This record gives sequence, structure tokens and C-alpha cells, in this order.
Amino acid sequence: MLLSDLLFPRTCPFCGRYISDQQIRETYLDWICPDCWRRLPRTEQDLKAENSTETALTEGKTVIKKALHLNRAGAYLFYEKGHPIQQVIHRMKYRDEPEWGIYLGRQAVLGWRDERFFDEIDVIIPVPLHPKRLRERGYNQSEYIARGISEITGLPIDTTHLTRTRNTPKQALQDGEGRKTNVAGAFAVNHPEQLYHQRILVVDDLITTGETMRSCLQAMRAFRGATISVFALCKAQ
Repeated sequence: MLLSDLLFPRTCPFCGRYISDQQIRETYLDWICPDCWRRLPRTEQDLKAENSTETALTEGKTVIKKALHLNRAGAYLFYEKGHPIQQVIHRMKYRDEPEWGIYLGRQAVLGWRDERFFDEIDVIIPVPLHPKRLRERGYNQSEYIARGISEITGLPIDTTHLTRTRNTPKQALQDGEGRKTNVAGAFAVNHPEQLYHQRILVVDDLITTGETMRSCLQAMRAFRGATISVFALCKAQ
């Protein structure tokens, strides 16, 4: 055992158990124990042509899907209140631990069984934060998830063409109708001609009702001829 392991032992964020060097060699996981890894609430939406993430964005209507230039959408994990995944997402967003985004972004690609989801992409765009909120938090958690995806796929990340123009109140504090009006027109695009006819993957940490992502997709219609796919780390049930 290394001295660093004695002084700073690696423990699983879900169950708190020690992660041994032997487990890391056998599983290639250095941040979560094998038992908790197997129990992650995976959605398996990579194998489903129609799923709750896509339905949240399109209301189940093909005409809306076409209007948004949406190719496909999916989430890696279900977000369950009371499940340890809630704690991890909270730590990633609010506890200055954005590296969780990188870890889970990597594992999402490695665990996603339909490889075409990431193969048929030219560029990754993380959902942006408003500049004021970015300064307060110090990082954009969605960008860290995108970094994890990029490390495995080699796809470039673009953080310049989609911007958040309004510092909206947190969606979690809004009711159903308030969620829709809160983020309406909150995003804008810069130099859309530079992404004409590109295959774009938009990445976010959590999709609940889909209003924030739908607002992004509305703005991104300015990328003429582009096809857009959506990946969320988690989808609320």
C-alpha cells in the first residue's frame, strides 16, 4: 500500500468504503467501489429510440422534434432524490467538486452501448451558465461533463457559440408554468454561420422538465442545417 493511500485513503462517495489498489487494477475505477458502480441508476436510454428525455424535450411530438432539429436525446442516469447520486450531483454543482463531471462523463461514454450516439458528432457544446453565475461558482459543471466525454471520444468542445443572456432564477424554485417562462429567450448564439450543417451534441448535467434545454435548442435553430443531439448526465424521474 502506498503512503499516500494511508494518509489520504480513497473512499467511495456513495458508501464510504475504502477502494483498494487491487480493486482499481481489476475494475479501472478509482473513484467508486465496484458494488456501487453496479447499482448506479442507469437509464439504458442509449438503447431506446423513444425515451423520457426525448419526450421531455418534444412532448412526444414529431413536429416539435423536427422544428428543433433534434436528432436524438438521452440521459445516462436517473436522478433520484434520496439516492447517493443526488449527493454526487450536489457536490459537483455546489461544493466545488466539478471533477465528478469528468469522471461520470468518461464512464457514460464507456458504458453507452450504442456507440453511434457519440460517433455521429462533430462538436460538443455544454449548456452555458450566465457570466455572473459562472463567476460566483467558478466553473460550469456541464463543461466538466463535456470534458469527460471529450477525453474518451476526442471530440472538440465549443464554449463560444452558445451564450446565456439572462441570469434566470433557479429552475428548481419555479412551478410548472414558471419553469417555461423563466428560461424563455434566455440563450443566444454567436456567429451561427460557423456551425452551419454541423452535428452538435449539447451536454447538460440534469434534465427535469426539459424547459432549459428546449430554450437552448430554440436558440440553436440559428445553426442552419445543423443536427442536434442532447446528452444529459441525469434525468429526473
